[in-house]
Amino acid sequence: MTVKEDIHTLPISFKNIRLIRLNLPQKEQFVSGIGVRNSREALIIEWEDANGIKGYGECSCRPDPYYSDEFIDAAIALVNQFIVPFLMPQQTFGDLLKRLDKIRGWNFTKAAVEMAALQVIEQNTGKSPFQLLQNTPLTDVPVGISLGLYTDLDRMKKVVKNALETGYRRLKFKISPNVRTDFFEEINPMLFKADTYVSFDANGSFGEDDFEVFNYFANTYQTMIEQPFAPTRFDLLLKAKQENPSVFICYDEEIKSLGDVLKLHHLGVLDEVNLKVGRVGGVMKSIEIIQYCAKHSIPCWIGGMFETGIGRTLNLRMASYLPNARAHDLSPSDRYFLEDIVAPNVEMNNGHVSIESLQHCKIQPNLLDKYTIDQKTIEVTC
Repeated sequence: MTVKEDIHTLPISFKNIRLIRLNLPQKEQFVSGIGVRNSREALIIEWEDANGIKGYGECSCRPDPYYSDEFIDAAIALVNQFIVPFLMPQQTFGDLLKRLDKIRGWNFTKAAVEMAALQVIEQNTGKSPFQLLQNTPLTDVPVGISLGLYTDLDRMKKVVKNALETGYRRLKFKISPNVRTDFFEEINPMLFKADTYVSFDANGSFGEDDFEVFNYFANTYQTMIEQPFAPTRFDLLLKAKQENPSVFICYDEEIKSLGDVLKLHHLGVLDEVNLKVGRVGGVMKSIEIIQYCAKHSIPCWIGGMFETGIGRTLNLRMASYLPNARAHDLSPSDRYFLEDIVAPNVEMNNGHVSIESLQHCKIQPNLLDKYTIDQKTIEVTC
């Protein structure tokens, strides 16, 4: 029996699922090409087995459909109507994956259910899909910081100075067609003197009339630009490549499955992959993509969706198996939240997060309750 077959045969019982809707206050407002956010609204899925063992998964979609076509209210409806009613008191992990695979799309939601189930399985058996990744994991994961759009130059300078002094291994700036390029001219001396990797992320906000701004970043920095165009505008991607053959584009929203990676790779336009575990459907799907990227020498790193400590620790664990990545978008908890729901917090030291330290990060029931704005428990029906 192969390792993959062994993982699929692992048993898991099911007693109930609790859907927990949280709203965690942020330390400061965050602005991107998608919009403005002052708090992190999240859906946590708690899977309880027949023996009372609990596992937690985080659905990383937004409360609105502005990043993807999933949003929290709809995710709750999907779990209620098309996942829980088909779960059995006893099944294998492979059975669960077949049930989830039958549902088209809804990757963030399915990933959260898979994550919760895997936590239960690992507690009961000590086994996990990470066994499929043969390379030795890093002990310390390099992490970067994602910086929003700024309308105040002094504020921008202060944030950049602090990020450099804190030791982040990458500074990734959010950009849009309306970004103040003159602000970047002002901070460029700070960026070019630093040994920190600089990149940009447009969240698909550039259109056919925005190439002047796009070319500014492509030509001035000659570094990675993440998801400059909407996933549906492959024509603009080709135009950018034709006008700037050396432009280095990282795909984010474009990558929802291994099939997307294969397509872009065979078309000869795949420079780099921002792999988000939730967006591609979970741990098993992520491992397939990581293995393909490794086989074909495609740069790949783990991106975040401003997850709580539940999703953040899983993302960092996945990132530890990517030894060649420059840095991952997985900043420590206190970068974003006044309080996280795990303790101790996910912490960073000189731009790195210790994987060993994550073993001590546990969900705090009192904090979970404190930030819960709605919840519902669904019992086994079979």
